Amino acid sequence: MSRKYSKELLDKIVERQEVVDIKGAQVLVKKLPDSDEIGAMDTRLYNDTKKQMTIMRLMPKSMMKMDTSPKSIFKLRNMFGEVKSNPIVEKNIDIINEHVEAIDGYKIPVRIYKSETMKENAPILYFIHGGGFFGGSPDVVEELVKLIVEKTDILALSVDYRLAPENPYPTGHEDCYSVLNWIYDNAKNLGGDKNNIFVAGDSAGGNLTQYCTTKDFESNLGMVKGQLLLYPTVNMANIEDEFFKWSKDEYEMHSKHRHGIEMMLDMFNGLSGGLKDILGTDDIKNGYLTPYIRDAKGLPPTFITVGEHDFLKVECLAYASKLAKAGVDTTTVLYKGFGHAYGDNIGVYPQSEDCAIEMGNFILKYSK
Repeated sequence: MSRKYSKELLDKIVERQEVVDIKGAQVLVKKLPDSDEIGAMDTRLYNDTKKQMTIMRLMPKSMMKMDTSPKSIFKLRNMFGEVKSNPIVEKNIDIINEHVEAIDGYKIPVRIYKSETMKENAPILYFIHGGGFFGGSPDVVEELVKLIVEKTDILALSVDYRLAPENPYPTGHEDCYSVLNWIYDNAKNLGGDKNNIFVAGDSAGGNLTQYCTTKDFESNLGMVKGQLLLYPTVNMANIEDEFFKWSKDEYEMHSKHRHGIEMMLDMFNGLSGGLKDILGTDDIKNGYLTPYIRDAKGLPPTFITVGEHDFLKVECLAYASKLAKAGVDTTTVLYKGFGHAYGDNIGVYPQSEDCAIEMGNFILKYSK
């Protein structure tokens, strides 16, 4: 129950942060707490990934492409399902297991998180885990959810939706939306406020989150008060426009870390290229899998966060710009020195805890 870093680093992150305009979006840039080297990886992250990068250096480029065979999916699921967080939550958080009926009758597992000091008629966080639509689990993001609950005393739920490729698109997406409807209908009994539901998700979970928000918007139900997108997949079809054109030139990379960063970018490029095969659809240009193409006007307040060296950084910042241009109240947070999935590292990196704090602040701000 202890952090692998000093709390002083948390304070330094806040002291050194600054707001920068990036293509019309106001971005809160979180600098490294203990380094001024431009384009450098966080020292703690670099030390933890040196072994992985050494292995990747020896891998042929053909292995960087997405292999959708059952054997490969099994291996990737083990990797994506690894719990990396270090527990730091001190409050007693009750976890209740529930099941929600999907549109085809399947019972979707749901976890409910309540702190010992939960607010009355509490705002609700509904979290959807990532994992490329084929991996991950509520276990991976549980410490992130628990930390937000501890710091805000809100009610939280997470969903264990069905995974592809065994359950092709749109099964997982529809599962997530079914749970949103259930939360709205049962909020009072859970001790939450149905008028203050915030949907959140990381990576593929960010895409599933935007799907829930979009379906809610299309149905004019008004269930979603705000959404939180952690390094989300929002432009699966790689649609180029005034804000988006992917290039390594969009990345600042310190010379001592350049090779490792480029390998990580190439790896995620290879993985993302196989998503349509994983999902079992050729229609990735639709407005649900590629919400980037939709008119964003009218969407609820949106929180977006991404790492400086994340393969998805370019599309995430482009999406923030599109939302801002459409008049959506958008909070964007960029973490220097990081790549993907820092929400999975609570207690390991100060930036992960800082992200949980920013998420909690966003929810409390817009639930008033």
